[in-house]
Amino acid sequence: MISRYRIMQMHMLLAGFLLPIAIIYFISGALYTLDIKGHIEKQKITLHLEKPFTPDLERLTELTKAALLQRDLPLPDGEPVLRKRHHSYELRWNDLSSVVTLVPGPDAYTTVLTVKERNLLTQIMRIHRAEAGTTFKVLALILAAGLVVIFSTGVFMARTMPKLRRPILIAIAAGLTTFLGLMLA
Repeated sequence: MISRYRIMQMHMLLAGFLLPIAIIYFISGALYTLDIKGHIEKQKITLHLEKPFTPDLERLTELTKAALLQRDLPLPDGEPVLRKRHHSYELRWNDLSSVVTLVPGPDAYTTVLTVKERNLLTQIMRIHRAEAGTTFKVLALILAAGLVVIFSTGVFMARTMPKLRRPILIAIAAGLTTFLGLMLA
């Protein structure tokens, strides 16, 4: 069996490691609850084509790159994707800080390029909603698992101390009763 000291050590190190990540999730969750979601700067640009619009990923990516560079706008880090949307196609290219879309315009020789740039708060909200890529999804899963371990080891440590045994059982019962009461209300 693992000694109480080792459990305390694991509890402390895991809590220290996860604290910065947890703070981001807790603060962004609170802001999201208060309907504070950040700001997105949006530009729409009409581009004229030499040939009629066709759903060609390479051609549309080059067109988008040229339009962004011509206007000194940053290229997203992600990979451009062409997908069917409604009865047409959309090129979508995004990363954490921006999203670029290119859709057919009102006629076959025009397209509409939309550039959305997210401020820092909006980027953090994307992390909170698991929309910031695989790395942040894995980080969220590590945080969730780590919090379960931290809570469990905290309860274990309290249960092994005679003065805290009864209070921790009361706290667990109160938490469970509150949760069930609110859920069933």
